[in-house]
Amino acid sequence: MEEVYQYVRNKKIVLLTGIVIVVLGGYFFLFHKVTPTSTLEPKQELTTQKDETKKSKTDSKAKEPQMIVVDVQGAVQKPGVYHVKDKAIIQEVIQTAGGFAANADLKQINQAKRVVDQMQVYIPIKGEKVTPTSTNSSNDTQNKKIVNINTATVDDFKDVTGIGPKKAEKVIAYREEHGQFKTLHDLTNVSGIGEKSLAKLKDQLTV
Repeated sequence: MEEVYQYVRNKKIVLLTGIVIVVLGGYFFLFHKVTPTSTLEPKQELTTQKDETKKSKTDSKAKEPQMIVVDVQGAVQKPGVYHVKDKAIIQEVIQTAGGFAANADLKQINQAKRVVDQMQVYIPIKGEKVTPTSTNSSNDTQNKKIVNINTATVDDFKDVTGIGPKKAEKVIAYREEHGQFKTLHDLTNVSGIGEKSLAKLKDQLTV
């Protein structure tokens, strides 16, 4: 009997040990299980942030006004080439150039006209007669090269119909002796250039 009792006792110990192991294993599994995190989520979030940042920059850039280049010459305070907003009008461009000079003939200028890229705006002085294409370039004259008589070399004058090498040298010599031309009409002071010649040259020249 004692042997039977000992056998049953040993079986109970083994059974209890098994139950303890199962309980401990279950506890560890339930409370220490690491939930796998998808590695795609951080990447997807980062990609979304980049896309939003890129879209924001694109929208911001789209809202910025486009700039164009306009050459302002004639009776203005500060003649020169200026960067202005696209669809700006001549009045705004003149303000950028310091405003009209005291001798500007405003009657020949349409200040409400919109300017376009690479356009030249020429403001005549009082008493000076100019054609509409001289005051604000048309689409045809925009495609022609305009030569500045105050900076042009002999080679530059090759693009001007009506001024050959010899006449170009005379223009440059006069400029070096008397200083820069203030208006295109001053060209009539150069030997060989009269009123009729100037009328044919106006659309090709600027000061």
